[in-house]
Amino acid sequence: MWVAAGTGQACIVEGVMFVKRSVLRLAALAGVGIVGLAGCASDDGEQPDSAPTDDNATATSPAAPEVDLEQFAAALVTDTQLVGVAQDPPIEGFVDDPVTMYLTLSEFEPAGRCASLLEELNSFSAPAVGGISAKFIREVPDRSEGSATDATRGAAVETMIFETTELTEPMAIYREIPNACETLTSSEVEGAEATFTKIPGLDALHLEISDGQDVESLAVGGSSVNGRFHMYMTAEQVTLEQAQDMFGAQAEKLQDTFRDRVDSAATPSATAEPSAE
Repeated sequence: MWVAAGTGQACIVEGVMFVKRSVLRLAALAGVGIVGLAGCASDDGEQPDSAPTDDNATATSPAAPEVDLEQFAAALVTDTQLVGVAQDPPIEGFVDDPVTMYLTLSEFEPAGRCASLLEELNSFSAPAVGGISAKFIREVPDRSEGSATDATRGAAVETMIFETTELTEPMAIYREIPNACETLTSSEVEGAEATFTKIPGLDALHLEISDGQDVESLAVGGSSVNGRFHMYMTAEQVTLEQAQDMFGAQAEKLQDTFRDRVDSAATPSATAEPSAE
């Protein structure tokens, strides 16, 4: 049902907005290394020369915890009317990886509180017990210049559900960014504006970028339950109302799944030895 990733860095969701003269491009990227969860190289790009033998692994490292990935999948919204059609593989999982979040604007220069909040967001990293990610594609109207009136194109929706090793509220920052950033004007592209709007009732924002002709949008944010279980989403080309429905449904399902959970999804491996007192 999923591809399990090993240790490395879980690059949770990267929302990158680019503005080019008279052409807007948006990419919402999620995954561990690639879109989805397939493993990240280390920062310097080096990989081990060879895998350790079973004997060496037993002698030099503790047994990895067993993580119930099924419970994360149970918390995932898959309604095609909301999020679109699941891609292949539909769900990918990871264990014992840190997670990071990014929201990067090209051709804009945030200042003041807006800049500091975006810097805080982009530097966020937290160890995770494990989790899953999924990517969906929605058909949306293609309003780019020269497109037929009934033309459509695919727009990605990406969701990650995970558990952190420590209690944290990483999504709270999305409540603050819209008020701090409001509308940014590009100094590089004439007439280009980036408008941040809080999605009502949710720790999420709707970002719309226009160059005066074309408009691209991205909704991004998430929610947390008991400071331990979290969901994070990005959705391309959605209206504020669509984003509220989509993110609201996912936040509600996360709450229903983990509301009464205070313990970890990880359990010690059956082969793990108890520590000495």
